[in-house]
Amino acid sequence: MGLAQLKKTKLDTAPGTPRPIKWTRLRSWLLTWEIYALVLVAAFLRFYRIDTLGFGYDQARLYRLAHDAVTYGLLPGSSIDASIHILNPPFSVYVYMLPAAFSPDPIWAAVTAGLFTTVAVLLTYLFTRRYYGRLAGIFAGLTYVTAAMPLYWATFIWQPTLMAPFVVLFMFALFKGVVERRKGWLFPALLLSGILYQLHETSALLVAPLLLALVLAPGTLRWRDLVFGLISLVIIFFPYLLTEYSIKFADLHTIYRLSRVHAVIDGEAIRYYLGFFTPFVQPETSYSLVHKLAPILTWLKYIVPLIVLGGFVTAGLLLIRLKEGATLIGKPEESQRSIARLRSWWIQLRASPERCGFLVLLIWQIVPVLILSRHTVVLQSYYFFMLLPGPFILIGLFLFRFIGWLRQPGLRWWSMRYGIYVLTSLVIVMQLVSSSAFVYDYTSGNVDEQSYQPYHYHNDLASLKDALATADQVAQQRHLNRVYIITDFDTRDSMRYLAEQMHTPTTLYEDSYCLLLPNPAAGPALFLVGPYDDLTNALISQFAIATLIGQPARSGGLPFKLYEVMPATERPSSNEAFVHDLQPLSLQAQRYNYKHISWLVTQWSILQSESTAMRTSYSYALTAHMNSSNAQVRKSTCTFTTLRAGDQLTVLFDLPVDESVPTSVTIEAQSFMTTPYNPSIGPIHLETDLNNTGKMTALQTAEGRRDITLLVS
Repeated sequence: MGLAQLKKTKLDTAPGTPRPIKWTRLRSWLLTWEIYALVLVAAFLRFYRIDTLGFGYDQARLYRLAHDAVTYGLLPGSSIDASIHILNPPFSVYVYMLPAAFSPDPIWAAVTAGLFTTVAVLLTYLFTRRYYGRLAGIFAGLTYVTAAMPLYWATFIWQPTLMAPFVVLFMFALFKGVVERRKGWLFPALLLSGILYQLHETSALLVAPLLLALVLAPGTLRWRDLVFGLISLVIIFFPYLLTEYSIKFADLHTIYRLSRVHAVIDGEAIRYYLGFFTPFVQPETSYSLVHKLAPILTWLKYIVPLIVLGGFVTAGLLLIRLKEGATLIGKPEESQRSIARLRSWWIQLRASPERCGFLVLLIWQIVPVLILSRHTVVLQSYYFFMLLPGPFILIGLFLFRFIGWLRQPGLRWWSMRYGIYVLTSLVIVMQLVSSSAFVYDYTSGNVDEQSYQPYHYHNDLASLKDALATADQVAQQRHLNRVYIITDFDTRDSMRYLAEQMHTPTTLYEDSYCLLLPNPAAGPALFLVGPYDDLTNALISQFAIATLIGQPARSGGLPFKLYEVMPATERPSSNEAFVHDLQPLSLQAQRYNYKHISWLVTQWSILQSESTAMRTSYSYALTAHMNSSNAQVRKSTCTFTTLRAGDQLTVLFDLPVDESVPTSVTIEAQSFMTTPYNPSIGPIHLETDLNNTGKMTALQTAEGRRDITLLVS
């Protein structure tokens, strides 16, 4: 679509336009077949078995912030922390508060993310069609909706997932000023740039096309747009600035420290950019459908990047070309000088809105990649989400222009355009096959779950919910009064959030050398143990009376385990105790060997009770001084969501390798509590992802001693 069509669009939508014309335009849009094709393909790829989406600690923490903000009436002041350990701004939390207001189920957050990415596909089609033609829009929309890597993130409950529609709206705003030369674009452009920065900080690099738009469209600027834009930025950043103020702008110190780190220049940025339009999605296994189809899809790895490169070349050639009949400005002798040529080119560029659009498009795609090619931190693929759906717009531009060029009369190879149609259709079909195969593998568990970095293994939402629902149902059927859930790094936050929806009271703790057994007086309890927690399974068998009653399945990996458990020791046999906290079940510690590792086992009775509270945990940190020739020191920390008086705690300390076994061990203990950092500034109650770790309290005996000595048997 050129300027003539844009002007026609303005006339059709001008004030006073007869109603039949407007209805005719609406009817033509409703009869546009490609819109329905894009929606159907996007819906299939994004929402098929959406309950199998990965639900790890980042996703659980983000949706918890949204849920807690709604439940407790808090104002989100931050999202979860970034990979460089600074707080992300809170816009994503506000988005996920919408589904959280209706349901605590995280699946609706995934649906929200899927809707955002589906809208991004439609906006890509509309943008490309408006400025480059309908056929270009069809090519851009279909290659984008079937691309593998954008699909991989399409329903991920995360901040960067929400970026794509705002990126297209941002480009719409810039093109309104640069290409259409209409006023009123600066206000939405500033607001959208602020939203994009809140979704990921690397979006600050979009200031490059924004500044270029200011230069290319000065006649469209109005002071009120600047004022409204700045006011909107103040409003959306106000809670975040309050949060930074409350932590004394500690994140600025982190950013400054990272900026002082030695930078490297490599090809990682290019590699991640190319990854957006390559057909294969990792991880894959030898038995996966993606792996089996790889031989017939390999050619896509080469042809699609070439088509994108064609888009860059096309935009570049259309940018630098002179208009037909144009002459360089200035005297003939001056026109030969480079400065005069550059000035002449610039003046002609400014006079051509369409070419200005090509320049903005190229700057959007090129400058961030060049800047991030020099980096001080490890790059991640989501650092480049601000560039989507740029490659697919370039694909649409190239194919449309190339086919148009082949249609010129007099060209000997004019019939070659039919080959371009066939090749493009084949690329789209094969991308759809590749993406559909990935969806099948992902939802069927045909994935290498060890490859989901930074997680040690993959956990999908459906499997987690099923395991907890099974535990809840069994506990009620057997009239068990509590479910103990043993978590690890990969399930800690997700299990804790989902367990809050259970009817049976729960206690969650991590599998870090600790085993918590129920109070013998309270009867047996149900234990849900993780799929790879072999040590806990061994400890339950060794130090408790346990019956395996179920193994809830996990997609693509080992199952969970459900035990009915009773402690083997009835009551403490010692009068020694850390008053109000811990009492040894025996004044003897035991040796325990497991997988060629020697452990020292101490057993305690918990003397206090603590109830569940929002993002609150209770910890005991035990230090063991080995009374041996080398006087080795070992530490173990046990963290719980609740404490119940009478429960029995088994704590392990790893013994030194090839060292003599100590005859006794002296135990020191400390307790502390972790609570959410939700500061109040005046009447405003903020919510953040930070935690407060309370003061470490040294435990003492009734005699005032800070240690208890146990013999080693």
